Amino acid sequence: MGCDRAHPARDVVSHSRRKSLGSSELVSNTSGVVALREIFDESDIEWITEACQDPEIQRWTLVPRPYTRDHARHFVEHPEMEYWRWIVEQDDTGTPVGLVSIHGVNDNGDAEVGYWVAPWGRGMRVMSSALARVMDAAATDPSIRALTARIAEGNTASRRVVQRAGFIEVGRIESGCRDGDSPTDALLYRRAL
Repeated sequence: MGCDRAHPARDVVSHSRRKSLGSSELVSNTSGVVALREIFDESDIEWITEACQDPEIQRWTLVPRPYTRDHARHFVEHPEMEYWRWIVEQDDTGTPVGLVSIHGVNDNGDAEVGYWVAPWGRGMRVMSSALARVMDAAATDPSIRALTARIAEGNTASRRVVQRAGFIEVGRIESGCRDGDSPTDALLYRRAL
Protein backbone atom coordinates (compact mmCIF):
# COMPACT_ATOMS: atom_id res chain seq x y z
CA MET A 1 0.00 0.00 0.00
CA GLY A 2 1.77 3.05 -1.24
CA CYS A 3 0.70 6.60 -0.47
CA ASP A 4 -1.69 6.56 -3.39
CA ARG A 5 -1.93 9.94 -5.07
CA ALA A 6 -0.70 12.01 -2.16
CA HIS A 7 0.50 14.58 -4.70
CA PRO A 8 -1.92 14.32 -7.64
CA ALA A 9 -0.83 17.57 -9.33
CA ARG A 10 2.09 16.74 -11.63
CA ASP A 11 2.93 16.58 -15.31
CA VAL A 12 1.76 13.28 -16.69
CA VAL A 13 1.68 11.64 -20.07
CA SER A 14 -1.92 11.24 -21.15
CA HIS A 15 -3.77 8.00 -20.54
CA SER A 16 -4.83 7.91 -24.20
CA ARG A 17 -1.19 7.84 -25.33
CA ARG A 18 -0.52 4.76 -23.20
CA LYS A 19 -3.66 3.00 -24.46
CA SER A 20 -2.36 3.11 -28.02
CA LEU A 21 0.39 0.63 -27.15
CA GLY A 22 -1.82 -2.43 -27.55
CA SER A 23 -1.75 -3.30 -23.87
CA SER A 24 -4.82 -5.56 -23.92
CA GLU A 25 -2.58 -8.59 -24.49
CA LEU A 26 -1.26 -8.10 -20.95
CA VAL A 27 -4.62 -9.10 -19.47
CA SER A 28 -3.63 -12.77 -19.45
CA ASN A 29 -0.02 -12.25 -18.41
CA THR A 30 0.68 -14.52 -15.42
CA SER A 31 3.56 -15.45 -13.16
CA GLY A 32 2.20 -18.68 -11.70
CA VAL A 33 0.99 -16.79 -8.61
CA VAL A 34 -1.08 -13.91 -9.94
CA ALA A 35 -2.78 -12.71 -13.07
CA LEU A 36 -3.33 -9.07 -13.96
CA ARG A 37 -6.67 -8.01 -15.42
CA GLU A 38 -7.05 -4.59 -17.02
CA ILE A 39 -10.76 -4.78 -17.71
CA PHE A 40 -12.85 -3.70 -14.71
CA ASP A 41 -16.57 -4.45 -14.68
CA GLU A 42 -19.69 -4.21 -12.55
CA SER A 43 -18.77 -7.39 -10.64
CA ASP A 44 -15.67 -5.66 -9.22
CA ILE A 45 -17.67 -3.04 -7.33
CA GLU A 46 -18.61 -5.38 -4.49
CA TRP A 47 -15.17 -6.77 -3.67
CA ILE A 48 -13.47 -3.37 -4.03
CA THR A 49 -16.03 -1.88 -1.63
CA GLU A 50 -15.44 -4.72 0.83
CA ALA A 51 -11.65 -4.48 0.61
CA CYS A 52 -11.66 -0.71 1.15
CA GLN A 53 -13.38 -1.15 4.51
CA ASP A 54 -10.10 -2.62 5.76
CA PRO A 55 -8.45 -0.44 8.42
CA GLU A 56 -4.97 -0.95 6.91
CA ILE A 57 -6.06 0.17 3.43
CA GLN A 58 -7.78 3.18 4.96
CA ARG A 59 -4.74 3.91 7.13
CA TRP A 60 -2.08 3.91 4.41
CA THR A 61 -3.87 4.98 1.22
CA LEU A 62 -6.01 7.92 0.19
CA VAL A 63 -9.22 5.98 -0.33
CA PRO A 64 -12.23 7.99 0.85
CA ARG A 65 -13.38 7.32 4.40
CA PRO A 66 -15.98 6.03 4.74
CA TYR A 67 -15.65 4.11 1.47
CA THR A 68 -18.97 3.37 -0.22
CA ARG A 69 -20.25 1.42 -3.22
CA ASP A 70 -20.56 4.74 -5.05
CA HIS A 71 -16.81 5.30 -4.62
CA ALA A 72 -16.08 1.82 -6.01
CA ARG A 73 -18.53 2.32 -8.89
CA HIS A 74 -16.87 5.62 -9.82
CA PHE A 75 -13.43 4.00 -9.75
CA VAL A 76 -14.58 1.06 -11.90
CA GLU A 77 -16.36 3.27 -14.43
CA HIS A 78 -13.54 5.82 -14.84
CA PRO A 79 -10.31 4.18 -16.00
CA GLU A 80 -8.99 7.60 -17.01
CA MET A 81 -8.40 8.33 -13.31
CA GLU A 82 -5.14 6.37 -13.59
CA TYR A 83 -2.50 6.12 -16.29
CA TRP A 84 -2.69 2.31 -16.22
CA ARG A 85 -4.40 0.00 -13.71
CA TRP A 86 -4.95 -3.67 -13.04
CA ILE A 87 -6.87 -5.99 -10.80
CA VAL A 88 -4.57 -8.54 -9.19
CA GLU A 89 -6.11 -12.02 -9.15
CA GLN A 90 -4.97 -15.33 -7.73
CA ASP A 91 -3.95 -17.22 -10.84
CA ASP A 92 -5.38 -20.57 -9.76
CA THR A 93 -8.83 -19.31 -8.66
CA GLY A 94 -9.33 -15.95 -10.38
CA THR A 95 -10.18 -14.42 -6.99
CA PRO A 96 -9.46 -10.67 -6.95
CA VAL A 97 -6.98 -9.89 -4.17
CA GLY A 98 -5.78 -6.36 -4.88
CA LEU A 99 -5.25 -3.41 -7.18
CA VAL A 100 -2.10 -1.94 -8.68
CA SER A 101 -1.84 1.14 -10.83
CA ILE A 102 0.54 3.54 -12.44
CA HIS A 103 -0.72 6.96 -11.44
CA GLY A 104 1.16 8.96 -14.02
CA VAL A 105 4.47 9.49 -15.78
CA ASN A 106 6.51 12.65 -15.28
CA ASP A 107 8.71 14.35 -17.88
CA ASN A 108 11.74 12.34 -16.71
CA GLY A 109 9.98 9.03 -17.41
CA ASP A 110 9.40 8.19 -13.75
CA ALA A 111 6.06 6.41 -13.30
CA GLU A 112 4.61 6.32 -9.80
CA VAL A 113 3.04 3.01 -8.85
CA GLY A 114 0.50 2.49 -6.07
CA TYR A 115 -1.16 -0.66 -4.80
CA TRP A 116 -3.11 -2.31 -2.07
CA VAL A 117 -3.87 -5.92 -1.13
CA ALA A 118 -7.24 -6.98 0.27
CA PRO A 119 -7.12 -8.67 3.69
CA TRP A 120 -7.92 -12.07 2.13
CA GLY A 121 -4.91 -11.79 -0.21
CA ARG A 122 -2.24 -10.93 2.32
CA GLY A 123 0.64 -13.17 3.30
CA MET A 124 0.94 -14.79 -0.15
CA ARG A 125 3.34 -12.25 -1.71
CA VAL A 126 0.86 -11.58 -4.50
CA MET A 127 1.84 -7.94 -4.87
CA SER A 128 5.54 -8.62 -5.36
CA SER A 129 4.56 -10.98 -8.19
CA ALA A 130 2.12 -8.41 -9.57
CA LEU A 131 4.81 -5.70 -9.55
CA ALA A 132 7.03 -7.96 -11.65
CA ARG A 133 4.21 -8.13 -14.25
CA VAL A 134 3.71 -4.36 -14.03
CA MET A 135 7.42 -3.84 -14.70
CA ASP A 136 7.08 -6.03 -17.82
CA ALA A 137 4.12 -3.95 -18.99
CA ALA A 138 5.81 -0.64 -18.19
CA ALA A 139 8.86 -1.69 -20.20
CA THR A 140 6.63 -1.72 -23.32
CA ASP A 141 5.78 1.97 -22.86
CA PRO A 142 8.49 4.19 -24.36
CA SER A 143 7.62 7.08 -22.04
CA ILE A 144 8.40 5.04 -18.88
CA ARG A 145 12.04 4.70 -17.82
CA ALA A 146 11.58 3.78 -14.15
CA LEU A 147 8.91 2.92 -11.61
CA THR A 148 8.77 4.77 -8.30
CA ALA A 149 6.82 4.18 -5.10
CA ARG A 150 6.24 6.56 -2.21
CA ILE A 151 5.58 4.59 0.98
CA ALA A 152 4.97 5.74 4.54
CA GLU A 153 7.99 5.00 6.68
CA GLY A 154 5.86 3.01 9.13
CA ASN A 155 4.26 0.85 6.43
CA THR A 156 6.77 -1.99 6.67
CA ALA A 157 4.63 -4.48 4.72
CA SER A 158 4.53 -2.24 1.63
CA ARG A 159 8.19 -1.44 1.96
CA ARG A 160 8.97 -5.18 1.88
CA VAL A 161 6.82 -5.57 -1.26
CA VAL A 162 8.85 -3.09 -3.30
CA GLN A 163 12.16 -4.31 -1.88
CA ARG A 164 11.31 -7.88 -2.98
CA ALA A 165 10.48 -6.48 -6.43
CA GLY A 166 13.96 -4.95 -6.70
CA PHE A 167 13.16 -1.31 -5.89
CA ILE A 168 15.83 0.59 -3.99
CA GLU A 169 15.33 3.37 -1.48
CA VAL A 170 16.42 6.67 -3.01
CA GLY A 171 15.10 9.35 -0.68
CA ARG A 172 12.72 10.66 1.91
CA ILE A 173 9.83 13.11 1.58
CA GLU A 174 8.88 14.96 4.75
CA SER A 175 5.14 14.52 5.42
CA GLY A 176 4.86 12.80 2.02
CA CYS A 177 2.29 10.22 3.12
CA ARG A 178 -0.32 9.72 5.73
CA ASP A 179 -0.72 7.38 8.64
CA GLY A 180 -4.44 7.47 9.25
CA ASP A 181 -5.32 11.14 9.62
CA SER A 182 -1.77 12.29 10.34
CA PRO A 183 0.96 13.23 7.88
CA THR A 184 4.07 11.08 8.07
CA ASP A 185 7.39 10.89 6.28
CA ALA A 186 7.53 8.86 3.08
CA LEU A 187 10.38 6.80 1.76
CA LEU A 188 10.86 7.03 -1.99
CA TYR A 189 11.75 3.86 -3.87
CA ARG A 190 12.79 3.51 -7.51
CA ARG A 191 13.36 0.70 -9.99
CA ALA A 192 14.89 1.45 -13.38
CA LEU A 193 13.47 -0.53 -16.29
